[in-house]
Amino acid sequence: MTRSPAAASPTGPTEQPMGRRERQRQRIRSAILDAALELFAEQGYGATTIDQIAERADLARRTVFNHFPRKRDMLDAWRGERRELVTARLVDDGVRRAPARRQLELQMEVLAGVNEENPRMARVLSLGWLSELGTFDSPFPVFESFRDSVRLGQDNGDFRPSVSPETVAETLSAVYTETLHRWLQAHQHTDKPFLLGPALRVKLDLVLDGLTAHQG
Repeated sequence: MTRSPAAASPTGPTEQPMGRRERQRQRIRSAILDAALELFAEQGYGATTIDQIAERADLARRTVFNHFPRKRDMLDAWRGERRELVTARLVDDGVRRAPARRQLELQMEVLAGVNEENPRMARVLSLGWLSELGTFDSPFPVFESFRDSVRLGQDNGDFRPSVSPETVAETLSAVYTETLHRWLQAHQHTDKPFLLGPALRVKLDLVLDGLTAHQG
């Protein structure tokens, strides 16, 4: 008896394998990003040219431009990949099911972990954005996530409602960005930099202790 397509896939539709052309495109893209990361780490974002990236990747200059018209597009690609990684880990940790304070703790823990796993990438991203924007910027868009958790805490009566969620989120974003910046500097100049996770936790507790609604 011939099995129907539905019976052949009892768990539902499966992801189609990548075609040869798309696999080749992904290989080229990865080669470009790998070459760019090496060069940015070795000589700095601003000092690296597209020609150097093409040479390191053993590709034509035009091929690099076809994938990434600007160096900034490479930063965007890495930032997008790391955003997806952070989001996936937060989902795995069940952050949205946790109380508001625990949500914020988990967010800081995940952000610290991703940076500590690949400090070279964190440095390239952060200093690349400094070169592009003129201001130090974190590799992750953290403001919205912080704001939503603070708003939840206020709605549940855990946090004082007298301070806007946006103000608290701005404060936490600044805490994260500045601590990351100092950690990256320490990581570059010493063999034993301070631990990012515990440093973020201490500062998070300071902010949240001031925000916690007092009963009585």
